[in-house]
Amino acid sequence: MPAMPCAALLLAVVIAQPPAQPLNWSTDDAARVEELKKSGVRTEGAHVVVWTPADALTDEQRRDLVTRLDRGLPVVRRLIGRHAWQMVGDEKITYYVSRDRFVSHATGRGAVFIPVLRVQDGKAPFFHEVSHEYLARRPEGARDRARPGSRPLWLMEGLADFIGQSAADEAGVVEGDVFDTGGLRGVDRVCAMRLQEPIGRQVVRAIGENAELPALFTTDRQTVAPTFYACSFSFTKFVVGRIGLGETVALMPRVASGGVPERIEQLTRTTIAALREEWLRAIGATDHSR
Repeated sequence: MPAMPCAALLLAVVIAQPPAQPLNWSTDDAARVEELKKSGVRTEGAHVVVWTPADALTDEQRRDLVTRLDRGLPVVRRLIGRHAWQMVGDEKITYYVSRDRFVSHATGRGAVFIPVLRVQDGKAPFFHEVSHEYLARRPEGARDRARPGSRPLWLMEGLADFIGQSAADEAGVVEGDVFDTGGLRGVDRVCAMRLQEPIGRQVVRAIGENAELPALFTTDRQTVAPTFYACSFSFTKFVVGRIGLGETVALMPRVASGGVPERIEQLTRTTIAALREEWLRAIGATDHSR
């Protein structure tokens, strides 16, 4: 058989690639809970309850994990504070560590789901996800929902990263870093480096705005997430440096209304575009927004 021309081969490869499929990582949560309660191990601490598969961790590893979480969670709570708009109060947080392969996630109901693989490779985002729990806002009515694609996802993820990493640092414990963002001290450098990649322009345009990147919710997630999470974390850290953590947390009730950028502009007395350019210069990155 004659060799296929390069152009035809490339076209065949492109055509053969399946289209991105939507991800819904919480669909199987009920089944995960049922399986863990049926055959898993429950370990309780002062601030957490942790369910793990029976043979995934040793008893010592379970105790060490609960101790680590008990040290970090009170710091997360203190950094975020107590607010009337919060969904989750002072009850214990339940962590479900499941065998499935899925994206770690919070629920806004005092429960966090983590794949056991992330616990075993040391990248489980325990404090990132519990920050989402304490930042979840109580809906004020049936219409109190942001339009699809219109949420400031950079703030929602960047603030959870900033608080999670800050709490772990203060508590003297380790927080998983799923996307190797470099933590509080290395995230600016990592973001600047990743913005040089082709996806950088798309990510920068979403930072500071009421915008989501659809690929984050599909099987193409990995092509976008490392850059998006690093730069959301970096920009949030920059915003906290300008307006303080308290005012940054106070932005969360404005997520559904779309009022986050406007409030940041009021507090910084500059436009989001100018603030973004200032941030890019501060971290040594080229402006990819144009």
